[in-house]
Amino acid sequence: MTAHSDLQEAADSPVDDMDSAAAAISRRLEEPDDGDIDEAPQSDDNSEQPEADDDELDVTGEDEQDDEPETPAIDAPASLTAEEKAAFAALDPKSQRYVADLEARRATQVQTATTKAAEAQRNAEASAARADAQAKAVYAQQLKAFADHLAPQRPDPMLAQTDPASYIALQAQYDAARAQHDEFVQHVSAMEQEAGTAMTEAETAERDRFLMSLPEVQNEETRNAFFEKAIGAAKTLGLDLNGLNAATGQEWKALADVASWKEKAEKYDAALSRQMQRVREGKKATTAKPNAAQPSSSEGRGVKDAKQRARQTGSVDDAARALRAAGF
Repeated sequence: MTAHSDLQEAADSPVDDMDSAAAAISRRLEEPDDGDIDEAPQSDDNSEQPEADDDELDVTGEDEQDDEPETPAIDAPASLTAEEKAAFAALDPKSQRYVADLEARRATQVQTATTKAAEAQRNAEASAARADAQAKAVYAQQLKAFADHLAPQRPDPMLAQTDPASYIALQAQYDAARAQHDEFVQHVSAMEQEAGTAMTEAETAERDRFLMSLPEVQNEETRNAFFEKAIGAAKTLGLDLNGLNAATGQEWKALADVASWKEKAEKYDAALSRQMQRVREGKKATTAKPNAAQPSSSEGRGVKDAKQRARQTGSVDDAARALRAAGF
C-alpha cells in the first residue's frame, strides 16, 4: 500500500467537520503501516506530496460544503397568494422572518378589528330589535284602543216590537260587524303578545350581553359566586326573589356590589372590634399596675378626652391616640 492510497483512504473515511478530516489525515501520516515502511522507496523526490496536498484540499473543500449548517425554512404566511408565496420563498431567512412577523401582526390587528365590529353589530342589532319590539307594542295598544271605539252597537230591542223587519235587518248587520270586529281584536291581541315576547327576548339578550362583559361572570369558576352574592344581597334588602328574573344586568351588578360592600364593612367592623378590645385590655392592665405613678390632672383630662373621642368616632386612629396618651 502506498502513501497516496493511505491518504486517499483517510480522505474517503467519514468525518464530521474540517478538524476531524485534518486529524484523520495527520494520523495516517504519523502512523504508517509496517509494510509500507519496508516497501517504500528511499528517494528525495517528493512528487507525490503535492498530490496528497491536493487531496487534502479537496477533502477540506467538500467537508466545508457538506457541513455548512442549513437555515431552517420559514413557512409562508397562509394569507399570501401563490405568487406571493413564491416570492417569499426567494427571500433570505432574515427577510422572511421580517415579512412573517409583519403579516402576523397585521392578522392580529384585523382579528381585533373584526371582533370589535362584530360586537358593535350585535349591539346595534339588539338595540334595533328592542326598538322594533317597543314600536310594535305601542302600535298594538293604539290599535286596541281604536278597536274599542269602533265596536259595533247592538240594535235597540224595543225596535223589535215597533218594526220587527228593521230590527231583524239591523241585527244581521250587527252580527256581521261584530264578527269582523272580533277577528280584528284577536289580530291586535296576537300582535300585542308577539311584541311583548320580542321585548322580553331583546331585554334578556341585552342583560346576558352585559353580564357576560363582567370578568366575574365570564370566568366559570367565579360565576356562581357572583350570582350567589347578588341573591344574598336581595334577601338582605327584602326584595322579591321572583322579580330577579326580570332584573337587568345593571341591577344584578348593583346587587353584587352591595354584597361586596357589606362584606368589606363586616371585615372593617371586626377589625375595629379587635382594636377596641386591645384598647380595653390595655386600660385594665394600666389600672392593675402596682405603685404606678398617677398622672397629673391635665394628663388625666387628656387621656380621658382621647378615650372619649375614640368611643364616639370608633376610629382606629383615635384609638391609637388614646393608647399613646395613656403611655403605651
